[in-house]
Amino acid sequence: MDKKLKTALDAAFAAPPPEGKAAFLRAHRRRELGPAELLLTQAGYVRWWTWAGSAALFAAILFLAAGQKPETVWAASALTPLLALLAVAEWGRSRRYSMEELELACRMPLRVALLARMAAVGLLHLLLLGLAAPVLALWGGGEMLQAGAYLLTPYLLTAAIGMEVSRRIRGQEGLLACAAAAFLVCALGMCAWRTWPDMYHAENVSFWWAALALTLAASAFEFVKTLKETEELRWN
Repeated sequence: MDKKLKTALDAAFAAPPPEGKAAFLRAHRRRELGPAELLLTQAGYVRWWTWAGSAALFAAILFLAAGQKPETVWAASALTPLLALLAVAEWGRSRRYSMEELELACRMPLRVALLARMAAVGLLHLLLLGLAAPVLALWGGGEMLQAGAYLLTPYLLTAAIGMEVSRRIRGQEGLLACAAAAFLVCALGMCAWRTWPDMYHAENVSFWWAALALTLAASAFEFVKTLKETEELRWN
């Protein structure tokens, strides 16, 4: 294109300088969400059956914990991996439906959204297990912290395995693999109690504290690893 013609076109179609730009932007500034509002907003995206399943499992754990029988301790503990399965299934939903790239393009970073959703589900599960622990301690003959270790150890073990599996296997196969891991932890708890009936006695509580520390470290490691993978996906 001729240079003079190009200059003339630029002059003819030049946009006027914006008036009141700063005031307009201040009036339409994007509102940032606070931590509590962010948590409540993302909790609304958690599927209803996750909440319903958590409530049903809590009722079953409470029923077993109040059974006043020796086997109710391991039976209540054996149901907590299913709670963890609900949390892991919610965590890996974006990956399972191949929606990560779309969610990465949204206003809220995927990592923040996942953190908020998992915080909502995790806080609910901790509250439910915290309510079940005194009942289990009352009928199990132990202390409340000891009962908490019985409930949290298989929960954290399942969560750690589930996060590792969900990163490696995509789609519905990943969900099935997580479910298999949860039921395997349940079966291992039952087999361990059959093999070692005294494992829930007070003299063996040191074993549970060590197991709780290991599973807590493993789940924290897998959690951080999954967050880093999400961040790398955003940059790629």
